[in-house]
Amino acid sequence: MSGGLDQAAHAFWSHPQLRELLPEFLFMDYSISRATTPLMEAAHTVARNLSDSDPVAACLAEYLSKHIPEERHHDEWLLRDLEAVGQKREQVLERMPSPTVAALVGAQYYWVFHTHAVSLLGYLAVMEGEPPSYSFLQEVIAKTGLPAEAFRTFIEHAHLDPQHTDELNDVLDRMSLNENHKSLIGVGAVQTVHWLRCAFEELLEPHSQLQPVGSG
Repeated sequence: MSGGLDQAAHAFWSHPQLRELLPEFLFMDYSISRATTPLMEAAHTVARNLSDSDPVAACLAEYLSKHIPEERHHDEWLLRDLEAVGQKREQVLERMPSPTVAALVGAQYYWVFHTHAVSLLGYLAVMEGEPPSYSFLQEVIAKTGLPAEAFRTFIEHAHLDPQHTDELNDVLDRMSLNENHKSLIGVGAVQTVHWLRCAFEELLEPHSQLQPVGSG
């Protein structure tokens, strides 16, 4: 399922103009991150309201009550990283995020409010599933010549996300999921993969010397 996303991400990280692309990637990541905590808070509210009669919602609410504080203020981390590559905070805050990012996050709101909030676990599984490793990030820092301060958020996630993935897998194992729940989680994951791939491809579009992702 993630093959296309893996290919697009590889094309980005191996791009010869990665140094020039990194600020835009940081802005994309910031645009997603600033929406992720409010998204989880919305899912937590929905799940909590159903928890008395819905064991899956109760388990989800318990999980999110612990996970939300772990993710809070990561958008502020990314703002500092953007400042490390010369981006002014005020200008970043004034920029309109990509419609692709809005579609990525917005789809999750639809599933949370109009189906079941457990769908959000598919989104989280993709977003936290395969962060760049610490050793890989050190190679990128050396390759681009950008300050290490620009990669602080990525380095933190290289350490944190494997544990978060284990915690997510644990809560999935504890949930009494029916086929509808599983389908919703799958749809949430598939849509996340799709829109993330689109976001990576949009980053690369201005650099026409790169072959389109999937060519050859």
